[in-house]
Amino acid sequence: MANNIRVISFDLDDTLWPGMPTILAAENKLYRFLQENVSVITQRYDMMQLRDRRRELLSRYPELAHDLSALRLRSFEALADEFGLGREWIRPAFELFYEARQQVSLFPDVAPVLEALQQQYRLASLTNGNADPEKTGVAHWFEYSLNSITAGSLKSQPMIYRQLQRQMGVSAGEHVHVGDDPENDVLGAKTAGAFAIWLNREQKPWPLGDCQPDSEIQNLHALPAVLATLGRD
Repeated sequence: MANNIRVISFDLDDTLWPGMPTILAAENKLYRFLQENVSVITQRYDMMQLRDRRRELLSRYPELAHDLSALRLRSFEALADEFGLGREWIRPAFELFYEARQQVSLFPDVAPVLEALQQQYRLASLTNGNADPEKTGVAHWFEYSLNSITAGSLKSQPMIYRQLQRQMGVSAGEHVHVGDDPENDVLGAKTAGAFAIWLNREQKPWPLGDCQPDSEIQNLHALPAVLATLGRD
């Protein structure tokens, strides 16, 4: 029996590198910038309170859920309005955060596994975040990279997966997606007809009931063997 899998897509944050430490480091750097340049904001809000304000802003503007860069910029604009500030600090603040957000440390299984898979499959990246494959140093593994901003859709929905399949000229049955998030990486991929592999590094219980991944792995070293069992006819 032949293996029909042609394309493997990977989530980025918390799949190829730890996501929260990366974001926290960037937000710490951003907060220091705010202290130095618009201290009236940091005299009123600590870093966690600013994060809570962004969440509240998202609840009022759910259309920004697929564009975290736009959400952060909107949060800066809201702060400028609240404190009667000019907006000349907003772009430098965002650019400082954005560049810091790209400073990632890959999980140790990433490089050897992706380099091996690249010899047999076409690889792509899919993310809801604003990580840049070029800036994070992972673009050389991927033939195609797509994020929710460009797609206009979150990974919990099938649209972004179908867009990738069209772009790469493969059917849903020739596509496997690998990621850590049950809703975004498993439910979304399976709704689009792709295979979904749950990367469960922390051995969490499966939370979604009837929707099940096609396979569960604890690290990427287990991925090649799993791939060999999928898409056979």
